Amino acid sequence: MLAWVCVAFALEIGYNVDLFAGSVLSGGQCALDFKEVAGQARFPTTVMVFVNVLLPVFLIAGSGYLLARLTSIKSDGLVKLVFYILSPCLIFYSLYSQQVSEGAIANLVIFVVSLHAILFIIGSVLFRLFHWDDDSRVASTLALFLNNGGNYGLPILLFAFGDVGFQLGVLYVVVHAAMQVIIGVGIASWKKGISIWKLLRNVVSVPWFYALIVALVLRWTGTILPDSAIKPIEMLAQATIPVMLLLLGVQLAQVKITTVLPKATVVAVLKLLIPPLLSWGLTAALGIHGLLRAVLIIEGSTPTAVNALLLALQYDRRPDLTASILLLTTVGNLVTMTALLTLLT
Repeated sequence: MLAWVCVAFALEIGYNVDLFAGSVLSGGQCALDFKEVAGQARFPTTVMVFVNVLLPVFLIAGSGYLLARLTSIKSDGLVKLVFYILSPCLIFYSLYSQQVSEGAIANLVIFVVSLHAILFIIGSVLFRLFHWDDDSRVASTLALFLNNGGNYGLPILLFAFGDVGFQLGVLYVVVHAAMQVIIGVGIASWKKGISIWKLLRNVVSVPWFYALIVALVLRWTGTILPDSAIKPIEMLAQATIPVMLLLLGVQLAQVKITTVLPKATVVAVLKLLIPPLLSWGLTAALGIHGLLRAVLIIEGSTPTAVNALLLALQYDRRPDLTASILLLTTVGNLVTMTALLTLLT
């Protein structure tokens, strides 16, 4: 199980370059006006949205995909690098350097929990109505419930909204990652006999958990680290985006469409349509505006997470079906994400 947790968190966490340490985000609003940020991005057409935001992401991930296809490279080394070094640097530096109000954090947590609770209910009910077998229902619910907000969503936020948007995305990823370990494992292991103590041990065994605690303690106590300590952390964190995108490509190279294509297509369509609509509605219902609203909609609309496949493999819950959904949603997200970015900018 620890091996799965290592891979799951490594695949979930990503990072940017040169965070705005002095950015102040209050309530549902950002101190830097959203229109100003969008204006700086200068995306006048849908084509420019694709070229400037999504294309760089897929070019880097595509490089990893080609590398995996042309060589015998394995993802294990990259996973350990990100899990033990890069992701703790991301969590620590992001939380240590940024300033976020309690209102913004509360809105973000409520949004993430609500979105995934609704998706879980929809998946559980809908796939039962389809009269699918237990393993297919679990695999499909995981694919609908878990999204790739880290190594896919964070680079998009960085390219689209810059450092301020990225910082909010990091907070989303932290909350979502915790839910993946606790709730995701619970879904996959249902009726498989896993104890609550084992789940808790998995959570406290990951390095990012301690990076989170240390960063919060330093912030609350007002402790300022010297440049000699913070610079290496920042430099390591800057490597995460390209490494994570390469890792995503390597993982996708191992995915194969199988005979479960009809079921996979149904789930993929639901995944591409329901989360964006829910995200849009939830931000409106919670009164979230500005840049935070855009970030939550983008993160909530990312494709199925690689972690869903890892869980399906770990507990033998139709990994063939999950792999097919993963590939279909990642490719299909090119269309839906381009449309969302065009509307939001």
